[in-house]
Amino acid sequence: MSKARKIQKKESAMSKYLTDKDLQIKQLHVGDMVEGVVVSSSHKEILVDIGAKSEGIITGLELSEADKSYKNIQVGEKISAKVAQTENAQGYIVLSLKKAEKDKKWQDAEEAFEKGLIIDATVIEYNKGGLLCDSLGLRGFIPLSHLDRVHFANDVAKFAAGSEAELKESLKVLSGKTLRVKVIELDKDKNRFVLSEKDALATYSEESRKKRLSEIKIGSTSEGIVTGIMPFGVFVDLDGVEGLVHISEIAWEKVSHPSNYFKVGQKIKVMVLGIDEESNKLALSVKKLIPNPWETVEERYPVGTRVRGVVSKIVPFGAFVTLEKGLDGLIHISEAEAPLKEGENVKAVVIQVDGKNQKLALSTRDRSHDEHDEKDGVNLRAGVKTEDSEEKEPEKYESGSGEEPKGDTDKDAERHKKSNEKPKEKEKNDKKVNKVNKEKKTTVKKRDKKTKGK
Repeated sequence: MSKARKIQKKESAMSKYLTDKDLQIKQLHVGDMVEGVVVSSSHKEILVDIGAKSEGIITGLELSEADKSYKNIQVGEKISAKVAQTENAQGYIVLSLKKAEKDKKWQDAEEAFEKGLIIDATVIEYNKGGLLCDSLGLRGFIPLSHLDRVHFANDVAKFAAGSEAELKESLKVLSGKTLRVKVIELDKDKNRFVLSEKDALATYSEESRKKRLSEIKIGSTSEGIVTGIMPFGVFVDLDGVEGLVHISEIAWEKVSHPSNYFKVGQKIKVMVLGIDEESNKLALSVKKLIPNPWETVEERYPVGTRVRGVVSKIVPFGAFVTLEKGLDGLIHISEAEAPLKEGENVKAVVIQVDGKNQKLALSTRDRSHDEHDEKDGVNLRAGVKTEDSEEKEPEKYESGSGEEPKGDTDKDAERHKKSNEKPKEKEKNDKKVNKVNKEKKTTVKKRDKKTKGK
């Protein structure tokens, strides 16, 4: 066989493989999970390229019912969805984010079950058999026998055989609280998701926890595993001892939610800030292991430094600009050359810096026209005194008013002119008064002379 014929045969086989592969990919079924890239996005629909020249569609109704994380899907973003319909009237494969999201939650629950992870469960309500709760976004159930005895004044068995009123008194205090649990039973088809608080607590024996606590010192650094994520912080397991990284100790920048930084099961390094002897729990920090940008801000951003940043927040009195992670400067409304908007890239100059109080003032104004202010001994906008400012005071103004101090206008000149004329008017009035008083004295003298003559 010639070389040319071998190449031709090889290409023919590859073409057949690719054709078969395309056909295989197109043969989707309801319930199949697919991944694709968003090619267009609007509030009415999202089109997704799922490969093999196939496109899926996510309808507006589906988007309104989907998880909040899908509200701002962007073009080019990779997403996972579930096939809800193999083909609609327009020839698109109908996809579902809601069903995909639910499948993802069941996958997380299965992982927690297989790995024996300790997770959080928020109590929704109670019944005679136990507690209904929310865990990993799924509706779960904690049987009465799997609750820690600390929640009950008497034996659990007594309450199990008692009236609903007795149970209510014991369990109503748990409503809305978050418990640490383990998954003990999982059945997606039957929608069974059973949890145990006792099993979670039994993971760490009291003896091992005390031993581990004695080894931990304040200020020490340890590696732990994230066991739970809450809006207020992250729970971390340090070899049998639980600690909390409060949301304020996650990063130097403002943290909207801890889930943006960590995932359950993730290994992280933390610093021990304190030990609660009553609860045997630790106060931990992640940001203490990261350099504080405010400690060196005066060295790195002295007054006069030109900087670039992104507008992170608009407030009534100005705009905050992020220069680097954990370091935001404020452009006061009086120091903005033009209106600003969030996400805008801006160039500015540092006009004030205070690392101790974590203040960094910026300006986007053209400061070349401020020379007349400096002649009077002070730069009013920058707040920086010049060499000739010892005896002269700057014009007073409210920093929060948004008003700039102004030089003499035509109106000011006229006002000064009138004020200079006031002494002249006063002089005229004084002369009139003196004349009247003199005339009165003359009249009195004449009257006295006439009286003496008589």
